[in-house]
Amino acid sequence: MDNVVYADCVLINGKVATVDAHFSFKRAIAVKQGWIINVGEDQEIQQHIGPQTQVIDLGGKLILPAAHDSHIHIGWLADSWHCLNCQDVRSLAVLRERLRDQAAHTPAGAWIRVCGLDPNAIKECAAEQRSLTRWDIDDVTADHPTLLALWDGHSCIVNSRALALSGLDASTPDPLGGHLGRTASGELDGNFIDLPALHLASGTMPRLTVAALKENLLAAQRLMNSEGYASYTEGAMGPGENTREVGAAGDRAIAAYRELQDEGKLTARVSIAFYSAERGVQSCATLKRDLDSFDFSQFTDRDWLDCRTIKLFCDGVPTSHTTWMNQDYADRPGYRGRSVFGGPEATEEAQVEALKQMILLAHQRGFQVAVHAVGDKAVKVTINSFVQAIQRYPGESRRHYVLHGSMGDRQDFVMAAKYGILLSEQPSPGGPAYDYEQRARYCGIKGEICKGLRDIIDLGVIIAGGSDGIMALVNWRKMVQAAVTRKSSSSGKVIRPELAISVADGVRMYTINAAYQEGKEAVRGSIEVGKVADFQVLDRDIFAVAHEEIGASRVVMTMVGGNVVFQD
Repeated sequence: MDNVVYADCVLINGKVATVDAHFSFKRAIAVKQGWIINVGEDQEIQQHIGPQTQVIDLGGKLILPAAHDSHIHIGWLADSWHCLNCQDVRSLAVLRERLRDQAAHTPAGAWIRVCGLDPNAIKECAAEQRSLTRWDIDDVTADHPTLLALWDGHSCIVNSRALALSGLDASTPDPLGGHLGRTASGELDGNFIDLPALHLASGTMPRLTVAALKENLLAAQRLMNSEGYASYTEGAMGPGENTREVGAAGDRAIAAYRELQDEGKLTARVSIAFYSAERGVQSCATLKRDLDSFDFSQFTDRDWLDCRTIKLFCDGVPTSHTTWMNQDYADRPGYRGRSVFGGPEATEEAQVEALKQMILLAHQRGFQVAVHAVGDKAVKVTINSFVQAIQRYPGESRRHYVLHGSMGDRQDFVMAAKYGILLSEQPSPGGPAYDYEQRARYCGIKGEICKGLRDIIDLGVIIAGGSDGIMALVNWRKMVQAAVTRKSSSSGKVIRPELAISVADGVRMYTINAAYQEGKEAVRGSIEVGKVADFQVLDRDIFAVAHEEIGASRVVMTMVGGNVVFQD
C-alpha cells in the first residue's frame, strides 16, 4: 500500500466499456490530475481512495469513453437557435403563416432568417411538381430581406427584397461551382444552389461579432456535453466562410475559439478543419494565399484547440443533384452531376486536376486533408488524388479522409485501406440525404447502400462517426441505432440489413476511431491507463437493450479531463 497513488476521483460500481483493443469491460476507474491512472475491478480501484478522493458510485450504470463528433458545424448549429426553425414545415400555408408572424415581430428592414426547411416536403410544391420560389413568400416578407436556409446546408431561397439588396438580377451569371434558379425567361426565382451561390445570396447580411460568437459557441458546447461529447471537429471553418450569411464559421469564429481557450472557458476539446475559398469558390491559388497568411502556430494545443486539417469540397448533395455520380440520377436520366470545380464547360480532366492540385498542396505542407465527396465518382476521384499525393510525398501518414463517402465503390475502399485513408461518416436518422430509402429516389441502388458501413469496415477502412450537425441533432446513440438497424426514417422499412454494423462497431466510430482520425488515439478514445479522463455515463446499457431503444438512452453525466461538465 505504500506505493499506491491516491486518486483525485474514483468511479466505482459501474459497467466500464473500455473500448480497448479487446473491447473489454471493467467495473471501476481511478483518475489523477485529469488522467486515468487505473482501470479494473472495484476492489482494485478502492485502494486509490484517500482522504481527499471524490468517490462516484455509478450504481451499475454503463460508462463509456466520452464521444467525439468527427464532423460537425458547431458555429452554424449555435447560429440556428437565432433563426426561425422550419424543420417541421410541410405546407406552404404553414410556412407563410410563420413568416408573417416573424415579420410582425421583426423591425422593418431587418433580415428574417429561416433554417432547416425542406422544400421537397412542402405538399403544394410536390403536388405541382415545382420548386419553392421567392414569389411564394414575397407578400408576407415585403418589408424584410429574407433568407430560407435549407436543411442540407448547401442551398437557400431568398425573397425579392434580398435579391434587390444584393444587386442580383437576370443578368447575374452563375458563380463557378454554384447555380442560380431561373424561370424559363431567365428571371431569378430566388433559389441559390451550392456553396458559391449561398455566398452570393447573403452578401449584404450583417456579420456576427466575436463576442456574439463566443456566447454561441459556449452554448453549443453545453449542448454537446449534455450528449456525452468531450470533443469534436469543426467541419469547415475559416476564411472560406466569411461571406456566408452571418459568418458563423468564418475567421471571427476561429478568433472566438482562441479567446475562449485563453480564458479557460472551453468545456469540450476542439479540432478545426480549416476551410479556404473566395466567396465559396475554391482554387489552389486561394488555398495557397490562406495557408500563407493564417497563423497556424496559434492552434497547436493538442489538448484543447488545434487546427491541422484542411477541408475541401469535391461535390454537393444528392437532393439538389449536385453530387458527382458514375451513373445517371434515378430521377434525372442523362445527368450524372459534376464537381464544384470550374463552370459547366470545364472538362472532367480539368475538374480532377483542380482537386488533385489542392490536395497535393495541403499534403506537401504536412496537413491532414478532409474532402467532402458524396457521389461515387467524387469518392473515386478523391481517393485517387489522395493516393497520388501520398505516393509523390511519402512519409508519416496524414490520415486523410473522405467525408460522407459511403456510396463509393468497393475497389476504391480497398485502395483507401491500403493507403491509410479514412472515412468520416454520419449515419444520421433524419433528412432525405441521409435516409437510405429517400436517397435511393435520387441515386438508385447507390442510394440504398449509403451509410452501409459493414462492408467498408470489413475491408479494413477506419470509419469515424459524426453528426454533420447544422442544427440540433447531435445524439450519437441515435446515429448508432440508425447504422445498426438500417431502418428508413421515412417508412420504417429495413433497407439492406446485410450492411448493418454491430453496436460495438458504432461505439468505436464515436470514440476510438474518431480519436484516431484526430491523431489522438494515444490519449483519447478509450478508457485505459495513461489517457485523459473523458467519460460519459448513460442511463441504460446500450449493449443489452433492443437495438430500437439505443437512441432513447440518455447521458446522465459527462466528464472532461476529470471534471464533471454535465450532470442530469
